[in-house]
Amino acid sequence: MRSALTAAQKDRVIEETARYIALANDLYQTNFPTIPVYFNLTGHTIGMYKVSAHKKIIRYNEMIFHKYFEENIQETVPHEVAHYIVDMQFGLKKVRPHGLEWRSIMQGFGANASRVARYDLSDIPKRRYSTIEYKCACQIYQLGIRRHNKVAQGKSHYTCRHCGSLLKAV
Repeated sequence: MRSALTAAQKDRVIEETARYIALANDLYQTNFPTIPVYFNLTGHTIGMYKVSAHKKIIRYNEMIFHKYFEENIQETVPHEVAHYIVDMQFGLKKVRPHGLEWRSIMQGFGANASRVARYDLSDIPKRRYSTIEYKCACQIYQLGIRRHNKVAQGKSHYTCRHCGSLLKAV
């Protein structure tokens, strides 16, 4: 994929991410470290704070940032940093993702605490998921790859809502 954001725009997003972390450090009198920022999200997800293998990162969708750059600087960057700060202060498993703690941090940032963005993303390619054909006694279904894998591993089974028979892979 050709880069949708310029190097200067990427630098600005990284700087704003670091600025909000520094603001949180001032607000809470602590020293949260800056974390890596990646521009590798696809589909209609704009931003994501992620912890994997004890590594904390923030990911942004470059194509959506390109289309709504200033809006995302003002909304998405503090949104994702607030998730990081909630994790550092409380742990992700102890609080709701957009609960009181997250909203309080967003208020401290002076940012909009809305959980969803209202952008026209019709020209942004959506992620496509694989489906597997299943059938029962009366019709054919398309099961997503996760459900198919659960059936294949014997962890789950699905029945038709109409006839009640077990769904079987075609």
